[in-house]
Amino acid sequence: MVGKNTLIIYITTIICSTINSALSKIPTKCEGSVGLKYLWGDALLDSPDCVGPGNMPYPTGAIDRSFKGSKLWSGSFRTGRAQKTIDPFITRNMLLIAHQQTEESLTLSRQARAATMSPSNMCASTPPRLCKTRYNTTAPMYGVSLTSGQPVTIVQKFPDLLQQVVFEVCESSECDVVRGECTQTYVPYLFLVIPLGPVTLTGQDYVLVESGCVCRPKYAAQNNPESSAIPTIPRI
Repeated sequence: MVGKNTLIIYITTIICSTINSALSKIPTKCEGSVGLKYLWGDALLDSPDCVGPGNMPYPTGAIDRSFKGSKLWSGSFRTGRAQKTIDPFITRNMLLIAHQQTEESLTLSRQARAATMSPSNMCASTPPRLCKTRYNTTAPMYGVSLTSGQPVTIVQKFPDLLQQVVFEVCESSECDVVRGECTQTYVPYLFLVIPLGPVTLTGQDYVLVESGCVCRPKYAAQNNPESSAIPTIPRI
């Protein structure tokens, strides 16, 4: 009886091991910071071989080969090895600190402007922002080209080359204090990208990134926050 139980446990262990091994080989989708409209995947969160558009794995190997062989990226292989890269997580923290300081500066500016326009006791309870937001950083792996409207692969090579950006998204649909709708705003970022077809370095392209949330009064004129960001793109 003991031998039979041992055999059952052994067979069960083999089956579980086989199932776990098969599940581990199933590619996961590049998700990153869920909720972004034009970006997906995050090189700091997702697997290097996660699946992107067209169920194709992220071209980590092709990017590695291009990184080693391109003088545009490192000058030369020798100088590339000699240069010391900054820890990506240090860069991430620096971006978050800079964004927080900018937000605090804008809040103080709003409060000072409100104090000069009305008595302080009238504005003491007014929130610094009419729409709630959350912000974080992401190192996107894919994006939608603003120039072509097609998906592009954003070059990310851990830890040598990580293109990190700060995003800020709406957390509420209605404004505080003022009756209106919270509308997402965007800003174009210039990324080093490659197309999803032939994996060759082709240069840079613009992708829209969530940049904040504004309150639009209920009866205000309608406008497209994505199209309003397009005129800010410099000519290249």
